[in-house]
Amino acid sequence: MISPRNRIVTFLFLFLAASALLVHFYIGTSPAPPQENVVPEGSKPQDPCRQRLGRLKDLDVNFPIKYARRDINVRLQSGAQRPSVTNIDEPLFPKVQVVDPGKDPILEHCMPPLSLEVSTFPKNESVDASNVLFGMSTLLNRLEDSVPFLERWLAHTDANLVVIVVNSEEDRKPNMKKMTELQSHMRDLGIKTTLVEPLDENDDMALRYFSLVKLLYSKRDKTTQWIGIVDDDTFFPSMHSLINMLGNYDPRLQQYVGGISEEWWSVVHYGLMAFGGAGLFLSLPMAAMIDSEYQACREQSGSSAGDMRIVECIHWHSQVKLTPIPALHQMDMGGDLSGVYESGWRPLSLHHWKADWWDDKRRDNWIPLDVMHLVADVCGECFLQRWQFEGDTVLSNGYSIAEYPKGITREELEKAEHTWVGPRPVPDTFNP
Repeated sequence: MISPRNRIVTFLFLFLAASALLVHFYIGTSPAPPQENVVPEGSKPQDPCRQRLGRLKDLDVNFPIKYARRDINVRLQSGAQRPSVTNIDEPLFPKVQVVDPGKDPILEHCMPPLSLEVSTFPKNESVDASNVLFGMSTLLNRLEDSVPFLERWLAHTDANLVVIVVNSEEDRKPNMKKMTELQSHMRDLGIKTTLVEPLDENDDMALRYFSLVKLLYSKRDKTTQWIGIVDDDTFFPSMHSLINMLGNYDPRLQQYVGGISEEWWSVVHYGLMAFGGAGLFLSLPMAAMIDSEYQACREQSGSSAGDMRIVECIHWHSQVKLTPIPALHQMDMGGDLSGVYESGWRPLSLHHWKADWWDDKRRDNWIPLDVMHLVADVCGECFLQRWQFEGDTVLSNGYSIAEYPKGITREELEKAEHTWVGPRPVPDTFNP
């Protein structure tokens, strides 16, 4: 069993009624000298002993408070590894102390900036994902909610996104004015988006999802090699890593690639199929086969799940089996998912940042991946990477800082803490 822990910071910044802990990230270049206080090239040194309470005052925090802060400088190193956890033989924070903006601005307890090494990484603007044509089917208001999240992983990648949009299950007629406005907004953000009405306005959710294959295949161009079908709450932390994964498979052959569910019942009931929330990828020859058999598969299947209709069509008309990718995660677990986000694993996809399809009004339950992922702008593939400080404090980058008062071993950290409401385990998933 993993040692009990106190999560002292969640989503990187957590402000408590009586205290505040701040971590500031800066980017540097490598190789860097082995001194403690490394300042990014071209930037001014920050005094580690000044309070710098401006951000807290902007949040209307009631002073005085207990406070500690630390700057982290990122050293970019070509070829650096991305381990599950890295040990640092010093504390993350200095001693907590009481501060007040109206008093001495110099901290009694302070530490020089910490320098952490991470691998060099490509910016989204340099990633060419034009060989993947993405598609989703959703409701107009859900798509609006998803835009900040889509911007994080899809903008400026040259990938195209086609979205089938309806107002609601009860009102499937398109609101062309709102669709045009939203499409224009998404394009302004750098997301190459096309919003369309259903191929058949009488189609329910499962049929609209299945029709994505036909729709996307009709919109392919000379650069398209893959069709990627996702949910409106699918999130890819690294487009670069996703494209590299697809590069392992020959797109000239019929390919069916994706992630299975972590829920035992779903795997038993549906079998080894790609679940859409994790990301479902079809090579063009595979999509062409489904397109040619579209009407027959549409009439033969009675499934209420669109991704199930896709796998049925594949099984009925080809010998192709799923190529499962363990790093594509459906996230079909309930309750507290902090054990997943604090596991140190390197996900290719995350899902269900909205609580579920019917819970989109309860925003307090959402996982703010769009905010958490901002740290990737500084250190790329280090999102959710872990550093362990003096044996008892663990930084899960972008998510939390957890303190283990009795310490925690490397063996314990190699396991995911089972914080979620379990279904039975499924091997090679987040729920092993």
